[in-house]
Amino acid sequence: MSDHPFTQRASWIWSAEATHAAPAPEASTPSHYQVRMFRRTFDVAEAKAARLEVHLSGDSRYLFFCNGELVGRGPAKGDVNHQFYESHDLTPHLRTGRNVLAALVLDMSRVAHRPTQLGAPCSVMTYAGGFVLDGVLRQVKEGATKDGVEAVDDLSTDAKWRVAVDKAHRFQNEQTTFEGYQGYFEHRVSRFVPDGWNDVSFDDVSWPAATVLYKAELLANRRDPTSPYGLLPRMIPALEEAATGAAFNDVFLPGGHEASVEWHGLVTKAKTVTVPARTTLEVILDVGELTTGFPCIETSGGAGSVVLLTYAEALRLPWNTPGAKLLGRQQPLANLASHFADESTGWTFDRRGKISGWRDRWEPAGRREERFEPLHWRAFRYIGITVTTGEAPLEIHAVRYRFTAYPYQVAAEFACSDPRLEKIWRAALRTMRLCSHETFEDCPYYEQMQYAGDTMITSKIAMLTTGDYRLTKQALYHFDWSRLSDGLTQSRFPSRLVQIIPSWSLHWITCARDYVACSGDVAVVRDLLPGFRAVLDWFRRHGDADGLPAKLPFWNITDWCPWWPRGVVPGSDTGPTCIISAQYVVALDETAGLCRLIGREREATELAAEAEALRGKLHARFWSEVEGLYFDRPGGPEVSQYGNAWAVVCGAAGERERARLLRRFPSDAKLAPGSFFWWHTGFQALALCGGYDRMPECLGPWHESIDAGLDTFVEENSYWRSLCHAWSAHPALEFLTRVLGVTPAAPGFAAINVAPRRCGLRHASGRVCTPRGPVNVAWRTEGGRFHLEIAAPAETPVQVVFPDGTRRTFNGGRFAESVATS
Repeated sequence: MSDHPFTQRASWIWSAEATHAAPAPEASTPSHYQVRMFRRTFDVAEAKAARLEVHLSGDSRYLFFCNGELVGRGPAKGDVNHQFYESHDLTPHLRTGRNVLAALVLDMSRVAHRPTQLGAPCSVMTYAGGFVLDGVLRQVKEGATKDGVEAVDDLSTDAKWRVAVDKAHRFQNEQTTFEGYQGYFEHRVSRFVPDGWNDVSFDDVSWPAATVLYKAELLANRRDPTSPYGLLPRMIPALEEAATGAAFNDVFLPGGHEASVEWHGLVTKAKTVTVPARTTLEVILDVGELTTGFPCIETSGGAGSVVLLTYAEALRLPWNTPGAKLLGRQQPLANLASHFADESTGWTFDRRGKISGWRDRWEPAGRREERFEPLHWRAFRYIGITVTTGEAPLEIHAVRYRFTAYPYQVAAEFACSDPRLEKIWRAALRTMRLCSHETFEDCPYYEQMQYAGDTMITSKIAMLTTGDYRLTKQALYHFDWSRLSDGLTQSRFPSRLVQIIPSWSLHWITCARDYVACSGDVAVVRDLLPGFRAVLDWFRRHGDADGLPAKLPFWNITDWCPWWPRGVVPGSDTGPTCIISAQYVVALDETAGLCRLIGREREATELAAEAEALRGKLHARFWSEVEGLYFDRPGGPEVSQYGNAWAVVCGAAGERERARLLRRFPSDAKLAPGSFFWWHTGFQALALCGGYDRMPECLGPWHESIDAGLDTFVEENSYWRSLCHAWSAHPALEFLTRVLGVTPAAPGFAAINVAPRRCGLRHASGRVCTPRGPVNVAWRTEGGRFHLEIAAPAETPVQVVFPDGTRRTFNGGRFAESVATS
């Protein structure tokens, strides 16, 4: 692949109305989005002697086909100035004779994003509709000289491509209740889809020539000054997409009634179900677990039918339903819900529950063989299917779904003497996987947005369990690109709506620290350090007389505490808070450590000195000798789990304070409670206070989720909204880095620490992924001794710390020793 694949050959193209503010009705998709179909036919003299590599991108989203076969989707999410392109080797798809390249491109630029009404996807940043492809067909031409002459057919996007205005794809927001950021759902009218439009046999002679908008590149690596796009190669691999559909686990009628034998046969054995003419039929399909994927329904006949597919993570029932098991408990949601909140009903897996959620709408054309699969993946455990037929019966031949997610290959393992922790491990990994697609996501159902706080957790789990660092690296650059002129990153990015949570910029720095420690990619620090400096300087400019961040603008949520309005700690609007002050101190230390890695010792020393000075001031302002705790704001009276955890983690609490604090932390009733998120810091604080063996006692919220039937972890303890949320997966980190005790002692695990903790367990074992190879740890307590076995990558220094403090070192390979238990 060339360094600069886009050349003067390729141009961005669209249909003829592109130069106008809005297309005329006859040249328009009847939709909120504009959708176009592109084709380019070409001949191959002999497929065995041909080679074709293409580089392509689109605005806003595209599906790309070669000879009718889907090759890829894109582009990967970026922003307009960082517009990703994909590269594909099409050689295996070529055939002798006529061939065709085709693309379906969605232009979302004309639609604003409005969370309560959906609109365009918030995470898809766009300028205007367009498609670009650079590719040259190379083949040995018949009659060439004996030395061989390579014929060149330029297939790059230009006026030789043909375009048609799509009339089939419309988009809608039916069933919008909860706020959402993933964009309109589909309404597809298949009679307007040209049959076989992306295949070789289709006759596109009536399609007009594409209109050239601007060149992709004037010269190598130089943007056309009339083009808004800064083209970059895709940083991540294509998403995993299952080739064949998986069967649903169950099917039933609304109200929990049994479905017919025919429907059970359709779901389990792909037997045909016929819905008679002039009939409405409803069923609910159950995967048996939450998933992300493409639902697929195959039909024949049924002209005039309407098929609705409603997606849900769970069902809903009134809290007073006899005999029903609901998630959580009925409670006020005013401090948690950002908009709609139904306090009269709750989530349940009871089949009597009602299905509600966003939906796709499909109108089959009545052809002999048809298939509906949405253009974008969906998140669901349940799919409600409502079929309303017209004058013709509809035959349903198959209903399946194809799993999709970022192609992580989980190689880490964890097992222990408590099977409940093993269940948490499995659910945490599933939460991580379902919150990882083209970016990390806070949740797959509602937002599909990459937040720095969630990414800090999910990305570290992914790195330690898979050894794949690419999605994390992309996220670091995403947030760097998001920075505003005042220095802060946006809290989520890519994003059409600017949202600022100041401390989320500090979580970005933590994520970078973890990336360097796990991957060993120190070079990224040089790229990102200007951004780190800008973030820290913003906090300095908002410091009070002591230099502690005070009265910060924007949304200062730190965690979903039900006692705090919208998660904002008391005192944020009047002065400094313990939480954010401590987070700033930690960010100074972390940036100092990153500076040392690239030889910037003077800067590192200055940052470390600043952090040390602020630690003393933080302690003086927030420590209460009476309470034996840190106040949330100077003088109190409020105290919280999260504030005290951060005071410990930032190093403000000395040995005496940690001992006093541990008498009440983390369970004292006076401490404002956090959600799942705060425990990521809370577990660190327990370890520093010498109370980490109590960690399993603190996993009650996770056990509650598992016992309720969840296979992922929820956003917060009220179960108000998201039932799969990235930031709640962090117990997986505790099992790997503290129970097994494996952490990097140098970037990229060039040196390794193994310091297991017992936590009341009889044994634990597992594997952690590193760039140098896996680290396997197994320990057990038996006969009054602690037995430890380690297998580490060769020629890698390993320091071992037993629970009693005994230390050993070895240089890779195998280690086995036992010490007396205390």
